[in-house]
Amino acid sequence: MLCAGLDDEFLPALNAISSKVTLEKGENLFIEGDRSTYVYNVIEGFLRLSRLGQDGRRQVLGFLTTGDYLGHTSRSEYTLSAEALSDLKVCRFRREDLQGLLSTYPRFERQFHHMTAGLLDDMLDLVFTIGRKNALERVASFLVYQMDRKSVSDTMPGSIWLPMTRADIADFLGLTLETVSRAFSRMKKNGVISIDHAHTINILDRGRLIDLSEGNG
Repeated sequence: MLCAGLDDEFLPALNAISSKVTLEKGENLFIEGDRSTYVYNVIEGFLRLSRLGQDGRRQVLGFLTTGDYLGHTSRSEYTLSAEALSDLKVCRFRREDLQGLLSTYPRFERQFHHMTAGLLDDMLDLVFTIGRKNALERVASFLVYQMDRKSVSDTMPGSIWLPMTRADIADFLGLTLETVSRAFSRMKKNGVISIDHAHTINILDRGRLIDLSEGNG
C-alpha cells in the first residue's frame, strides 16, 4: 500500500497526487526554516522531530512512524526538523494538491483531520504527563506510549523496537542521558524489562510497567 493508515477507497485519488520518497538513516526529510511545500505520510520507518532553541540547544519534540502525517501546517516554513532514525519511506503531497483533494472528498477530510488531531492529542498528553513525573515514571511512560503506538517487533510480540538513541529519549523527556540509563537499568534489574541490544526492549511485565508509569511502583 502506497500510503499508510487510510481507507482503500481514497487511495487511487491519493496516488494520483503523490510521489514516493526514500531516505537513509540520518538523512533529513526537511529542516526547520525550509519552505513548507509538502505534506508527508510515513509508509515505513521512524522519524525524529526536533527544534533548535535560541541558545543552539536541540529539543526533541517527538517520534513518528508508519501511518503518521507531518508537514501539515498553515505556515510558509516548517518550524521543526524531521530526521530519519531508520531507512524511511514516505508519501509526499504538495500542500495545495492535498487541500484540493480534502475539499473534494469530505469523508476523507474528516478521516484525515481525525488522524492528525489524534496524533497531536496523544503527543500532548504524553508531554503533559511526563512534566508531572519523576525520572523513572517518565521513562516508563515513554515505553507505555511506544507500546500503545504499536511500534512492536514482528518476530517478538512482547518487544518494542526503539530506533532512537538514549540521548534522544533523554532530550525528549527532559532528563540527562545518565538518568535515562539508570531508569532502564533499574527496570531491567526488577524484571520489568529485558534488553536484547540498545534498540530492542522486551516487556516482561506490562502491568508493572504501567504501574511504574503511574507512580505506583
